[in-house]
Amino acid sequence: MLKTNLTSALVISIFLVSCANTPTNDKPAVRPQTKEITESNIQSLLNRASSSSQARGFAYRLQAVDIALKNRDLDQAENILRLIEKPNDRKNAQKFAILHVKIALQKGDPRSALKWLDHSDTTGAPLTQQLQIELGELRSQSYFLNRSFIASARERIFFDALLSPEEKKTNHEKIYSTLMELSASTLTKQAQKAITSDLRGWLSLTAMSKANQNNPLAQLQELQRWKLVWSYHPAVSLLPESLEVLSKVVAEKAKSIALFLPMQGNLGTYGRAIRDGIIAANYQLDPSTITKLQVYDTSSRNLPALLDDALQNGAELIIGPLERKKVTSLVKMKNLPIPVLALNRSLSPNTHINLFQFGLAPEDEMVQVAEQVFKEGKRNVLAIYPDSDWGTRNFEAFRQQWSLQGGNIIARAAYQNQKDYSVLIKSLLNVDRSEQRSKDLRRIIGKRFEFKPRRRQDIDFVLLLGNQSQARGIKPILDFHYAEDIPVYSTSHINESNDSTIESMDLNGIRFCDIPWKLSNSDPLQLSVQSTWESANSSLAPFYALGVDAYRLFPRLQQLRELKNSKVYGTTGILTLDKENILRRRLLWAQFSKGQVITSPIILNPAD
Repeated sequence: MLKTNLTSALVISIFLVSCANTPTNDKPAVRPQTKEITESNIQSLLNRASSSSQARGFAYRLQAVDIALKNRDLDQAENILRLIEKPNDRKNAQKFAILHVKIALQKGDPRSALKWLDHSDTTGAPLTQQLQIELGELRSQSYFLNRSFIASARERIFFDALLSPEEKKTNHEKIYSTLMELSASTLTKQAQKAITSDLRGWLSLTAMSKANQNNPLAQLQELQRWKLVWSYHPAVSLLPESLEVLSKVVAEKAKSIALFLPMQGNLGTYGRAIRDGIIAANYQLDPSTITKLQVYDTSSRNLPALLDDALQNGAELIIGPLERKKVTSLVKMKNLPIPVLALNRSLSPNTHINLFQFGLAPEDEMVQVAEQVFKEGKRNVLAIYPDSDWGTRNFEAFRQQWSLQGGNIIARAAYQNQKDYSVLIKSLLNVDRSEQRSKDLRRIIGKRFEFKPRRRQDIDFVLLLGNQSQARGIKPILDFHYAEDIPVYSTSHINESNDSTIESMDLNGIRFCDIPWKLSNSDPLQLSVQSTWESANSSLAPFYALGVDAYRLFPRLQQLRELKNSKVYGTTGILTLDKENILRRRLLWAQFSKGQVITSPIILNPAD
């Protein structure tokens, strides 16, 4: 009897435990890597370590770890470091701790990095000037990754006096960009609390800059006042570049702008929302700085005719068009005599230095989701998306970025608009296979037994694309079929303002990225627009935000192009310009919790 029970138990175990699945589709592309030193060099160091004295062996192994880190081979670096016991001598112990810091930073683990930095400070080894700078840099990066922006800037201020003039210039840019991650009100409050004058001066400078970022003339005037008050501050002699060029930005601001927007047809609603956002941003400024605006309807006339009219009427800049085909037509023109800030992206490569491409491309969100989740250490995804052009295009954008990073797509499925997603989800999670194994086992042994189906165990997260209604139908089914512990990520498409708290309860736990306009209300102009136009709170909200940002961007276009790492903190995201004159957006992150949208911190790259 005992033997029979053991045999039955063994059979049950075989059927129930064998739920692991090997990915069958979407293998990641191989990432090409340029290695500074080959694997044979690392192996040579390890061989020398095994035949050397203990102290010398430590040094060789630590050098091998350092090379692996420079080659971005995190796994190899960790594997080598695991073989090393903590060195007894102070110098190697310090190097040992610093390498742990660098590994923690590459893994996006700032807390571990800070703990190891504390170890490096207590080894008793002497700190050369260069080592003080290196430790300060690592500590600043760790605080930044932990979103402790003031602490990160403070570390840079501490070692600033040790740097050469050229190094100071770079350091000042990083202090400024780090503090600019904070709101103007936070910066002002912290400036009042700051103990040291250097920190207080930096906080005052960034508070002034952030508060006036959308009005270059006011920003320039406030900068002159700041210089008078803080005449002995280190930043006066080495200002951040974006503040150094303010006089030029103000002097070269266009005084007449042509708006190329659709006013009729299918896109007319979006064109009018963008127009209203631009007009609101224009009239928010001092009357002396208001720009002349002229609207040209792209839904009724061709671009060459509109361009001729705009030039004859004295336009110095064009904002628009919105239609992608018309942007492509601009790219194909032989000459663009004035700058153009297009509100979509061309289907063809851009060769015009005067053409800037801005818009709300959903593909940008997919890239950001892929980058964010990868930074969090997740590698294996189950993708669920609508069986539509929008769904296919967005999944493909994610797949390309995810494969480039080295992630795995374990399984994927395109769904129709259906009432019940149970069959689809059970199949994706392999719950149906688990249930079938139970049935087969009952038939084989001829006995009933207690059974709980199991889902597949090879998933780190779920990518769920769709609108709010579709997501409400899928997320509870995932939870019901034993996937409630798997993180779910999505995009702004699921964040609709017309849903009630009760309806949004089914979305609890989903993380998504979205524009600041929809996740915060700190911009006075945004509040004014939303109170004036009810539609600015609806699905048209991103287009009002696009209009506001397009107007605020145009004085900064040359600055964005000429200054490395220059940013504009807009209502559609944190905006930067790439080498192809395309404006890229970094969005905010949020999560559904108890039916409410709660903004959440993101893991930042120290190099950002």
